[in-house]
Amino acid sequence: MTTPHRFSPDACLTWTLRLLALWILAMGALLPWAPRALQIGLFAVALLTIALHWAGQRHFPWPRYRLALPVALFFAYAGLTAAWSVNREDAASQLVQFALVFGVSLPFFAALLAIAETALRPAAKAVLIGLALGVGLFLIELFADQPIYRLTRGMDFAEVIGANAINRPAAVSALLIWPLAYGVWRLGWRKIALALPVLFAVAAGFSSSQSALGGMLAGLLFWPLAAISLRGARRLLRLVVAIAFLAMPFLAQALFASGLGSMPWLPFSMGHRVAIWHHVAGLALERPFFGWGLEASRVLSDFADMKAGPVQGTIELLPLHPHNAPLQIWLELGGVGALLALAMAWVLLRTIGKLDRAAQLFAYPLFACGLFMSGTAYGAWQTWWISGFLTAAACFLILWRGGSDEG
Repeated sequence: MTTPHRFSPDACLTWTLRLLALWILAMGALLPWAPRALQIGLFAVALLTIALHWAGQRHFPWPRYRLALPVALFFAYAGLTAAWSVNREDAASQLVQFALVFGVSLPFFAALLAIAETALRPAAKAVLIGLALGVGLFLIELFADQPIYRLTRGMDFAEVIGANAINRPAAVSALLIWPLAYGVWRLGWRKIALALPVLFAVAAGFSSSQSALGGMLAGLLFWPLAAISLRGARRLLRLVVAIAFLAMPFLAQALFASGLGSMPWLPFSMGHRVAIWHHVAGLALERPFFGWGLEASRVLSDFADMKAGPVQGTIELLPLHPHNAPLQIWLELGGVGALLALAMAWVLLRTIGKLDRAAQLFAYPLFACGLFMSGTAYGAWQTWWISGFLTAAACFLILWRGGSDEG
């Protein structure tokens, strides 16, 4: 009797499943207090999964071209804009990050799709445990004044922690709650699955992350619509995405002209964003076709004196990024970039439309939640933020392929 080769298909599959389980459990443990670690974990698991697939199957896991092509075109064009960027130094480093993140993520997804559904079931169980761990620890952090964050940084409870320390895990958790609910639904625990996003939205209301709360409300808005008509939800999302990517500069100017940013009841952060978006829209329309180049947002800031509403005094009009992905794309990549981003989003929606009904029922709210947060918070190119989206997608994919349907 011969001993199986260490790189036999079965051996590589076994190590892949162990790797996926370790990754998702580590992600759950780190999410509440170190969300930036997501990018390191995603890159490592993707690279090792690709290597194991190659070793076991003797071929590279090429991604499906219909989904990979619009992604490749978008980022290839983004790279091209570095040639005329007003911030070439940062543009060059951002190109390296694009290559690292998407260069491994797309083949990683292809490798996951190549694993048999029955073989993925142990990984799906680990995903459920990891997601529950991550969301559960985040809630402890939220309601107990971030004990894990303080412990890992040697801080006592008298010290004040910046808002981003809880806002970042809140935003990523708002993405991950949807695959968690989907996995619970597949177990047959339908009432719990329906309650999870609702309860998390209530919890998000107690956080300082208005974007996480808004994202959850957007997801909850599309959820019943998807239950009534999957096609209707998809068409509405296609329309919303088209408006967001094609008309955002004009919407930003109209929003500022309406006087909304001067309303005293508006939260400070939203009033500031209205001013930021107006400034960015004006810059974007100065170069409407090809934009100012990749990473231009970092060097196009200005200041203004605000005299009414929640934002008063001297404020910065572009602090590193516009806090609005469609506007950042318009500013840096122009209308061409906006069209390519729209194509990428539409292809993703089309791909979701090919899933089974239960998967679509949770995928559309996840898409809506992510779209809202992308339009109100964080930079479009922040690697940890992109990694949060890709991690949610990977978890959803594993649960779709390897989850068990009960009840």
